[in-house]
Amino acid sequence: MGTPLANVFLVLFFQLTVFSTAVDSITVAEQLKDVIMQGYDNSIRPVVNEKEALIVNISLNSMSVLVLDPAEETVSFSSEFILQWTDEFISWNRSDYNVTWLKLKESFLWTPDTTVSTSIDTNYLIDSDERYVSVRHDGLVRQSIYAVFVNLCDMNVDRFPYDQQTCMVKMGPWSYTKEEVTCVNGPSIEANETYFGGNSEWDFEGIVSSVGQTEDPDVNFTFSEVHFALTVKRRPLFYVWVLLIPTYIITVVCIFGLFTPTANHGLREERVNLGITTLLSSAVILQIVANAMPKTSELPLLGNFILAEIFVVAIGVLCSVLVLTLHQRAHTREWKPPAWMLWILRMTGSSKFLSRNITKIRHKSSTAERIHYTGEGAYLFKNLDESLQSVREYIQEEDRDYFRELTYIKFFDRLDFLLLVIFQVGNALVTLFLVKQ
Repeated sequence: MGTPLANVFLVLFFQLTVFSTAVDSITVAEQLKDVIMQGYDNSIRPVVNEKEALIVNISLNSMSVLVLDPAEETVSFSSEFILQWTDEFISWNRSDYNVTWLKLKESFLWTPDTTVSTSIDTNYLIDSDERYVSVRHDGLVRQSIYAVFVNLCDMNVDRFPYDQQTCMVKMGPWSYTKEEVTCVNGPSIEANETYFGGNSEWDFEGIVSSVGQTEDPDVNFTFSEVHFALTVKRRPLFYVWVLLIPTYIITVVCIFGLFTPTANHGLREERVNLGITTLLSSAVILQIVANAMPKTSELPLLGNFILAEIFVVAIGVLCSVLVLTLHQRAHTREWKPPAWMLWILRMTGSSKFLSRNITKIRHKSSTAERIHYTGEGAYLFKNLDESLQSVREYIQEEDRDYFRELTYIKFFDRLDFLLLVIFQVGNALVTLFLVKQ
């Protein structure tokens, strides 16, 4: 009898020892979790008085601007939102457990169904089933939401590439009305804050947070939300060096080509080809700017500049064509240079040329008096004299045409120089005016 009783007592002692060890192996956090989760319903708004609104504080802890697409009018950024509220169903005596903060899975507790209503795409880096919240002994719950957002952004590109954009990010509960959940905003963010920044094209200028609300007219509901006004400023140097300066240089070179003589004599038909080539180049640059901008009713500043350069080149080509046409008509129709033209040439350094050749330029060649031959061989001498007279008149005619053509060349060279100065000054003024804006 003694042996079986001893075995029974031995088995009972072993079981009690194992149970005591299992109880001692439960951590304080697990014990506290079991206590506060007993009877807790995560689908119920955690307020004792259901008529009171739950206050949720929403603030930004970090933000990095990834991409700002003016054509699509969207901004992509990664950010961490911090939400804090008081859960009136959770509390414990800190001295009993020696625990101030407790981390629990987000799915264990009630959390507001907050969304970024201005976002068209959200990529959470951690799934909601894997996220944790921090709970303080007095019931304060701290939730961290880190994700990459693609947010709508109404852009004003009138001053592109010197523009500054402000994008509104709105965050609030999706289903709880203002009477159930009221949002309050955290502090605004300055430009030099840590964990906030832009990218290679945009500088971070700051975030202004404020409280707003939206209306649902169908059911007459009002929803509380927090607005974050993100302000970024474009770095213009890339567009200045790649688009603005090359466009200005192309226009300057084109104007020199249009109004600088390329030969001492004859017409310069290649001017038109140069002007058309420049217009095509400017049109390609304008297309690049247009593709990068939203399709609004107004062109941006850089687009206006390129369009102004196109008009400058187009007017220059028209003036060049007009000068070429007048020069060609004067040459083929043998126009006699008018007095005002000779006065202009005389006042611009061609007085010696005119004084030596004014007779050849203004008057027709004189016809020598015919000699009447008589006697033997008169017919032969008469024919010889007429041949010499024809040769002399031809030489005089060629000489007159040459000096008239030379006169027109000198005049149109001066006209080209005048137009060159006018267009270069006008182009510089247009550039300074638009860039100064």
